[in-house]
Amino acid sequence: MIGVSPRYLLDAAGDAVAEENVESVRTEADFLRHALDNKPLLIHGAKLTQWAEVFASGRGIPVKWLQSPSAELQQLVPNFDSSATTLLFQRWPELSDQADLRKNVTTVTAHMLGGLAPNTPEHAAQWLLLRINADNALQEVLYPLGQALSQSVWDEWKPIYAAAPEDTEGLLLAWVGLKNTQNQWPAPFAAELKGKAEQRAQEVIRNTVAELGVDAFQHWQASSVAVTVLKLGAVATADWLMHHPDHLNRTTVQRLRDYLPTKTYENLMGKVPVKLPAPLPEDPKQWSTWMQRDYLPYRTSFNADHSQLLPTLQHFAEQFLKAYSKALNAGTHAEHLVWQRTAALKQSRVLTLVVICDGLGLHDLAILQRHLTQQDTGQRLSDCGVEVAFPALPTITHEAKPALERGVAPSLSGTAKPLGPMFTQETKVEAALHGGKPGDIVFWNYCKTDKLYHDAGTLAQARTEANATLMALAERILELMLKAIPQDVPAQLVITTDHGRLLLPSQRTVAPPPDFRPEGRAAFGRWNDIPASGFKVEEQFALLGRTTFGMTADAAVMWGNQMFFTANGATGSEVCPHGGITPEEVLIPWAVYARDLEFRLPTFEITGKGEAEQPGTLEIKAVNPNQVPLTVSAVSGSLGEVVTLPLPWTLPANDVTQLQIPLAKWPKSAELPALHLCLSVRAGEGPAQDIDAQINLQTEELYSSTSDILDDLL
Repeated sequence: MIGVSPRYLLDAAGDAVAEENVESVRTEADFLRHALDNKPLLIHGAKLTQWAEVFASGRGIPVKWLQSPSAELQQLVPNFDSSATTLLFQRWPELSDQADLRKNVTTVTAHMLGGLAPNTPEHAAQWLLLRINADNALQEVLYPLGQALSQSVWDEWKPIYAAAPEDTEGLLLAWVGLKNTQNQWPAPFAAELKGKAEQRAQEVIRNTVAELGVDAFQHWQASSVAVTVLKLGAVATADWLMHHPDHLNRTTVQRLRDYLPTKTYENLMGKVPVKLPAPLPEDPKQWSTWMQRDYLPYRTSFNADHSQLLPTLQHFAEQFLKAYSKALNAGTHAEHLVWQRTAALKQSRVLTLVVICDGLGLHDLAILQRHLTQQDTGQRLSDCGVEVAFPALPTITHEAKPALERGVAPSLSGTAKPLGPMFTQETKVEAALHGGKPGDIVFWNYCKTDKLYHDAGTLAQARTEANATLMALAERILELMLKAIPQDVPAQLVITTDHGRLLLPSQRTVAPPPDFRPEGRAAFGRWNDIPASGFKVEEQFALLGRTTFGMTADAAVMWGNQMFFTANGATGSEVCPHGGITPEEVLIPWAVYARDLEFRLPTFEITGKGEAEQPGTLEIKAVNPNQVPLTVSAVSGSLGEVVTLPLPWTLPANDVTQLQIPLAKWPKSAELPALHLCLSVRAGEGPAQDIDAQINLQTEELYSSTSDILDDLL
């Protein structure tokens, strides 16, 4: 019989699949009909296979007993029976059809979880969710399968797979940070909660918020809980704030911002009272704080009166043009010029991805950052801070982008070479990053963030489309940063833009200067009577001299909320145009993220209320979200010159630290916007990271500038 192919293939378990040219036999009648055919038979069932074996033995017909898929699984998993394998095959039929998936418990569970490999946080998290969300019957199957897998995974993951059914919920709550535990998890929980697991976490979160209020979320931030918990916690805290408006303020909402859905955040901010921005600080280094703390909250509020903002806009135009011309010609404040920022990247020791989001202002950057934070469940990108930069003027793409990409002044950008490869196609960006090395710069020109506004019919439509676009962009950025770049290559991400944009619809109501060609909120021509300053702020627009501002032609740019008529004199409106010099158009974002930083950056918040020029006490609150202590080794900035911190200051691991610091002379209201404190923080003996503190101080003036001290005598 050696070398003879078997005529009868005997499948006692009854779950083998017939190959081509093999007849499947399941009944006695079918067997008798085909028993003497020359065609191979696949015979199913315990009783029929025994009968067929006796029949074949008496006639010299070669047979082969098959190892069924069910039997293979039962050999892999102790205590598995046919009912267990049947349930698995019903839920994952490929396990029955494809033998390569049944090689071992590793391949079995990898298939069950969509191809995720064991010994990864993603596999462990999804396995835990699968067990918790399973019905009772499936639970009974997953328990022994997990026990079998626990014999082949690393020790730190064994508790996840070997846990009894009644212990899985406690393991989940401990891993996501909602339950105290002695375990040191090797990685953050890397999945979104769903089903019964999400419901249980929500129950714990709601109860904690009901007990502690906004302090609950602060505690979770300090405790390095999973991103999915911070998202659920932020929503629960927002709901609590809507029912406890006395606790609602801008600082609290800003703390929740990165983890809230966009609509929830906007609704919550709509409940916060708004006031006109504080005066613009003289030092451009303070403009980033002023934009985010004072200007943007009012500008983006549904309750804002934009006509009341016109004096602020005109004053900003004068101050900005002075600072810009000095930066361009005298070197003062040159570090704010965006092309100086990109040129400096050549000195970096890491691979840098620069995402140029066309027309992305600080307002949309905050939305993009929110999506990045929520999608980065492994918490591998560390936010190293956002600063503002000055774009090339005027803020029109073809005028502003070349200088940014080439790292030179606009007047030189026509002949200079790019600092690195530039692509609009993501696949080409991915290839360049995959082959990149430390010191390289790769540019990704992303144009959808500008086009969506040009195509929008209304502001509401633009904001809806912007949120969807930025959500998708965040996903693509994470794919590039976390997967395209080799793991052994240090990398950073820079998000910036060529120009910002007006944050409201604009009407074409202004005639450009004679012989000037309008383009959006700018117009180009020749200006004959240029003053020594190189610019002039007029009633509705500013005139800029080409020499002073490094342009190819003189320009007129809008500083208010309107647009120029078109070249043929047409009126109409446009949603969020650009080309002018409002703060949102010319203070563009420069956001930096580090991949796999040694520690997550802590946050610092300074609060207090005092009487102007009198002694007072301010409070510094530090939140350290790391499992290691951090050290504040140095401070700088205007506030650092007048306060004394106990340096070195140790921030305990996973904790909130508060310091009461005496202040000899409380600042006046007008001085508050210029206050700045930068803290240098390190883990162990590693390199220091500079972090700007959030400053929220209030001043009570003895006499306000509008009060009349003689009123009480009348």
